[in-house]
Amino acid sequence: MPPNSRFSDATSLPPICISEDTSRFRYTYRNGPRSAVRIARIVLETVNLNHSNVRWFVFGDDNTIFFPENLVKTLSKYDHGLWYYIGTGSESFAQNKFFSYKMAFGGAGFAISYPLAMVLSKVLDSCLNRYPHLYGSDGRIHACIAELGISLTHEPGFHQMDFRGSMFGFLASHPISPLVSLHASDTIDPIFPNMTTIMSLEHLFKAVSIDSRRVMQQTVCYDRWFSWTISVSWGYAVQIFPHHVFLPDAIRTQETYIPLKKGGGINDFYDVDTMGYDPDPCRRPPLFFFHKASFGRDRITTSYRIMTSENCTFDMASPRKIEEIRVFSRKLELDAKQMQAPRRHCCDVLPSSSSGNIMEIAIKDCGHEELIHMHP
Repeated sequence: MPPNSRFSDATSLPPICISEDTSRFRYTYRNGPRSAVRIARIVLETVNLNHSNVRWFVFGDDNTIFFPENLVKTLSKYDHGLWYYIGTGSESFAQNKFFSYKMAFGGAGFAISYPLAMVLSKVLDSCLNRYPHLYGSDGRIHACIAELGISLTHEPGFHQMDFRGSMFGFLASHPISPLVSLHASDTIDPIFPNMTTIMSLEHLFKAVSIDSRRVMQQTVCYDRWFSWTISVSWGYAVQIFPHHVFLPDAIRTQETYIPLKKGGGINDFYDVDTMGYDPDPCRRPPLFFFHKASFGRDRITTSYRIMTSENCTFDMASPRKIEEIRVFSRKLELDAKQMQAPRRHCCDVLPSSSSGNIMEIAIKDCGHEELIHMHP
């Protein structure tokens, strides 16, 4: 880093390390990136830095966004003294079929426990010589860990995001697990309308700074007065279906995105439980995006507003009359048992205290026998 860099005095930044020469290793994947060998060896080089008090080594691409508190909380489920290789596959059927369902994809990031990383670092170079034909660095790490007899432990909070276009449907149906990572590749749109990718991530982190654990967690509640179904993806978006939707359907992923690769066939299939998305915006449920968050009196308030203009006609029984949604919640604290056996939260639509253009929702722990269901 140049001495006059404005970051040169920032002691909080990690040190910059230049990886070793890897020209002695063969790479035979046609038209592939030879840098995959060098990137794979970063695992070995990081271990060799001999940092103290290390429990996990976490790796990702240069455009992987990690949510540190959630990453730490997720890894706390596991005994770091055992051999663990933790991550996720792709959302694309074609990508998984081509590379492997048992490989942690690098764009989503992955974690290797300390004892496994120590052993892997000792055998990595000899192992890499057996896999010159593989495409990427993550495939090489997977192959060498597999040779040690260890399989991938899937964690749903890591996200490779092998799509193109809008990620709304995917993010709004996040599994009941802390959001650990997003792969901010240039194939996807900014996650908030009318913003750049950087602006949208900065906006999301306003919610993350208030309640990291709850970000993107989906809660569904049913309005007794209008028979609406409301899906809340905390800190991201709220969607109001103008009719009752069974819960198993409400938590499915709407296909707002398009396949990563063109050409049809298996490229059009996903390893995600999907549902259709109407091409006519006026026939879709109105969508309210995160606006702001505040904390006070032992509760958090987030507000959501419409950020796009569809110019749709509607009557007073339509959810399109709503201008703002306010969601009240307490900071989400997850203990070890809740991490191991997560349960979706419940929510109530509160009686309107305004002229009817503001909806208020309270998120709560579900009662012991409480069901999330449509009301007659």
